[in-house]
Amino acid sequence: MIESPGGVTPCLEALILRTCPEINISRKADSLADVYHQLRESELELMFVDIDNLKEGEIELVDNFISADFEVIFVAKTTDHALKALKYGASGYIIKPIKKDELIFAVSHALQKIKRREEQVRNKNLIEKLTRKAGHDQILGIPTLEGFEFLHVKEIIRCEGLQKCTRIITTEKTDMISSYNLGEFRKILEPYGFFSPHKSHLINLNYIRKYNREGSIIMHNGSYVPVSKRRKKDFLNQFTHF
Repeated sequence: MIESPGGVTPCLEALILRTCPEINISRKADSLADVYHQLRESELELMFVDIDNLKEGEIELVDNFISADFEVIFVAKTTDHALKALKYGASGYIIKPIKKDELIFAVSHALQKIKRREEQVRNKNLIEKLTRKAGHDQILGIPTLEGFEFLHVKEIIRCEGLQKCTRIITTEKTDMISSYNLGEFRKILEPYGFFSPHKSHLINLNYIRKYNREGSIIMHNGSYVPVSKRRKKDFLNQFTHF
């Protein structure tokens, strides 16, 4: 964890140490230049930025600190820059004088985001390892809310997007809900003969039973899948050459 820039007040540091034992204050910075230098030399998970200690014009450079690799909590006397900070992806915004419950809430929210990101990275790495083997009989690890379920790619009839999750329909007639969105499954399954005829659907071309000209597909299990107008030509090209 790095504090930056201008040095977060000793009062905040003491409050962090007293109320947030899961945080280890490993770095401090007194200027933007020092922050850039430390970011090049070490990794971090959470950064506190005291906006009041920034020099004139430096506030516009704070956007550079908001990264997909770590979380940022801003500290300031007013909420003048709060909306901008949150717009660019900051985890939280704490107003001085800092209250214990507000600090705990902001830190807890940031740690939850860090934990989710780490879990996503672990899941992605595991899936990449599971999908490296060549051949149509590829075994795939499906991340679910309970853990992982393993099945052969050829068992998957189709996938259906459900907001941030994905429904997997298999030849075993047992559906499963994955915590991965449909976009992730497109990247994994398209090399194995899968096609997306609609933004919410991904189908295994081996299990197509019938195509209706009005714009729908009937799969081997009897389920209907829509074909969007935008994807119709691409689908027919796939279908006629498959």
